[in-house]
Amino acid sequence: MTSCKVECYTSYDWPHVATLLDAWPFKPLAGHARWPAGGMTALCLARAAGTLQSPQTVAWIAESADTVLGFASLSKLPWDSEQIGLPAARLDYLVAVGAYPEQCRVKQALLTAVLEYGLGYSVKHLSARLDASDLSSQHVLEQAGFILVDCILTFALDLVSVTLANPSAGINIRLATPSDGEAAAELASQVYICDRFHSDPVIPKERADGLHATWLRNSCAGKVADVVVLAEDHQGLLGFVTCKLLRDTKVHLGKLVGTIVLVATAKQARGRGIARATTLAALAWFRQQGANIVEVGTQLRNIPASRLYQSCGFRLVGSSISLRKLL
Repeated sequence: MTSCKVECYTSYDWPHVATLLDAWPFKPLAGHARWPAGGMTALCLARAAGTLQSPQTVAWIAESADTVLGFASLSKLPWDSEQIGLPAARLDYLVAVGAYPEQCRVKQALLTAVLEYGLGYSVKHLSARLDASDLSSQHVLEQAGFILVDCILTFALDLVSVTLANPSAGINIRLATPSDGEAAAELASQVYICDRFHSDPVIPKERADGLHATWLRNSCAGKVADVVVLAEDHQGLLGFVTCKLLRDTKVHLGKLVGTIVLVATAKQARGRGIARATTLAALAWFRQQGANIVEVGTQLRNIPASRLYQSCGFRLVGSSISLRKLL
C-alpha cells in the first residue's frame, strides 16, 4: 500500500470530494425508495456543500500521487456544548475509497488529523453517526477509543398509499403554539431514557433531561420544528410529536419527505393509544403540507416504538449507530 498524506480541505478540492460522494454507498435516504437517477447524489452533494460552507466546519482530504482517496469533516456544535456542559463537535463525514483494508488505512490517517484538531481547539465531546453497514468507519472509530452510545432503526411510510384512521374519542389533538412550550418541555424532561444523550455515561441525567426540555421549548416556538402535534384531555398534556419537512428532498428527489423527530407520551397516559393518535395526526399534517413520504427513527432497544410505527404502516428502511469519544 502506498502512503497517503492528509491536508486541509479547500474549495478547490470540491470536485474530488464530489467524486468520492458520488460513489459513496451511504447517501441520505438511500433505503427509502427508488429515487430518480442522480437524485440521491444531488441531495448528498447539496448537503455536503452546505456543511462545508458552515463557519463551524473544518475538513480534510487524504491523497496519494495526486489522487484523492478520502475526505473527513468536523463541525463544532455550540448548542450541544451548552446543553451537555462540554465543548462538543460532530464528525460529519469519514469517507474513503477502495477495499476494506485501504478504507481503514485512509480513514485512520484522516481521523488522526481530526483528533489533533479537536485537541488543539479544546473539543471534549466528539460524536459520529454512521450507517450500520459502514464497517470500516465503525472499526476505525472504535480502535481510536470511540464508544457506542446509540443504535437507530429508521422507518418510512408512503403517504400516498396509506389510509389514516381517526384518533381515539376523548383525546383532543391540536397544533402547539409558543405558549405550550413550558408544558411540553416539562413532559420532555420526564420521559426520555433510550436516546444517545441519556445513554452517554459522561452526560448527567439532569443535563440530558434539560436538553430535551429545551428542545421541546424551541420546537413549540418554531425554531427547530415546523410543527408540534399535541394530545390533551381535561387533565392536561398527554403527549406530543414534533414534525419537520426536509424541503431539499423536493428539489433533488422530486418528492417531499417529512420526518417525525420526537415522540412522547406522559407516563400516566400510557396504554390509551396516545402515541398512535399523535402519530396519525402528524401524518395527516404532513399530507396537508404535500409530503409524499414520512420517516421516523427510534432506538434499537425501544421495541414498543418500533411496533407502533409498524402498526401505523411504516416499514424498516435503514439502521445507524452513534459513537462518541472524549478528547
